[in-house]
Amino acid sequence: MLGDEAFKLVKEAKNITDSHIPVYNDEQVRLVTQETRYLWTRIEEMIASLSSANTLPDSQSTDMFGTQPLDQFSSSTTKGSSSAPISTAHMDRENINGQTSLYILTVARNKRCLLAYHHRRTQFLRSLLWNLHLAPSLVPPEMSAHVSPEEQNFAREYARLNASYRDAVEEQLCPTDSLDWTANGEIPPRDLFIEVRVTKDCGEIVTENGVVNLQAGTQHYLRRSDIEHLLTIGYLEHIHPT
Repeated sequence: MLGDEAFKLVKEAKNITDSHIPVYNDEQVRLVTQETRYLWTRIEEMIASLSSANTLPDSQSTDMFGTQPLDQFSSSTTKGSSSAPISTAHMDRENINGQTSLYILTVARNKRCLLAYHHRRTQFLRSLLWNLHLAPSLVPPEMSAHVSPEEQNFAREYARLNASYRDAVEEQLCPTDSLDWTANGEIPPRDLFIEVRVTKDCGEIVTENGVVNLQAGTQHYLRRSDIEHLLTIGYLEHIHPT
């Protein structure tokens, strides 16, 4: 069935956890790519046949679809009927249009599934690298065996670009100090404010917006810089948006 191979890839991507990544499924990726190329070839062929039929007279275009001219079906209609007879050529055009649309939607879906599969795997690699202080050489051998050569190259290049950016920042802002932005083992945050749940009583803390009472079980929307230390020691839990 169309799209089944791509669906298998998405299921594999869903099975990726924070500590486990399945072996790169090169065969499944090849099957999805092969199906997508075949469908695109069929799309081009069907569009070309429709374009050719539209440039021919009605009598020739009906023969092209293996049907008969419209006037040969006029006797089959009821006398006095207001509805015009429909030629099988028109029906064939509608069928081809529908099939073309189905193939186009399947191609687009296959592409999204391929992108989702590879994006989820690169997310895992990025998170792993930050846990290992951006050192690809520290990736466990059993985990390295689960990634493709292209993914290994991505990991090395990602670490190199981060190191290059860090050196440029150090040179401009703090030439006498060394920045360690992998200290907490997490990808740098993008959000200034985050939603957190209090797991242990913290009492009152002073933030830029005033005093906040952090009682166990309560949830708050706070500036990350104000409560970063509490997140690190486990007193607060970051609630990730779903």
